Amino acid sequence: MALAPPRAPMPTLARGVRGGWSSRGGCVARLVVAAGFAVIAAPGLGFAPGSRTSEFARLRRLGLSASYDKDKLMNEASFTEGAMRSFQDLFKPKDAELSPEEIEEQLRQEASSAATEGAMQSLRLDVMSGEEDEEGMPIRRAAPISVLQSKAKQSLVFFAVPKEREELVTDVLLSMRIEAKEISERNLLLVPAIVDIPSKMLLEFPPNIRNAKLMRQKSVALPASSDGQAAAWGALLAAEFEEADEQNIGDQVRQMGLALVVRPDGSIVRRGVGRPQWKVVFGETDD
Repeated sequence: MALAPPRAPMPTLARGVRGGWSSRGGCVARLVVAAGFAVIAAPGLGFAPGSRTSEFARLRRLGLSASYDKDKLMNEASFTEGAMRSFQDLFKPKDAELSPEEIEEQLRQEASSAATEGAMQSLRLDVMSGEEDEEGMPIRRAAPISVLQSKAKQSLVFFAVPKEREELVTDVLLSMRIEAKEISERNLLLVPAIVDIPSKMLLEFPPNIRNAKLMRQKSVALPASSDGQAAAWGALLAAEFEEADEQNIGDQVRQMGLALVVRPDGSIVRRGVGRPQWKVVFGETDD
């Protein structure tokens, strides 16, 4: 399949900004403001470009199981975020305040990202082992994300699509092949996935994708499907589509796919609509 024609600029999550959706060309900065101990943050958590340095604390290691209670995690994450930012705000000048509704939405988005980050740590990926089976097919072995990040210092790029748009997986694999050298040098893994959003289930790849040579690229990892992992992955990725619905961009995400860029420290530094723009990803994950 030939590469798809250039798409419109991908709305993305700013580096260090986790939650809202906006276009690349219109970065929305998040400003942290103290009003007493209140936190004021500008909308922009999720799909917008931004600076690498976050105003917010990095991932809180929540010790989550694969089947997670997102509402509970969001409440815990929101409390942690608020406490950390309130402390930081004591040493920052005040900026223009946002409305209570905007503050509430920003905190909800922060908590949503924190819940995804934490839940991801207990999941596993099937990665290339460097070996082949009797038929010459590469052998994959399951590895916990927590180990890939803490030991191998791996950055991860997830690209999830609904089952109606599975052809987008081939597009992203083709785009990856073009940038294969830089992706390998940067220790990046691409993790494609097909999700049945209503049932919150991870789906198998159709044979034309699963058996394609493009899928054998060494920097392609797959969500593990054994021991209940498929259900856990399905729930996590479906929740990201639902988050897009909350931010009124669900239709676009379902048409173009959803990208998550995760640094080795576990933090989501970019959420994107459409397949990853690799040059942007390199900038987000370079040390």
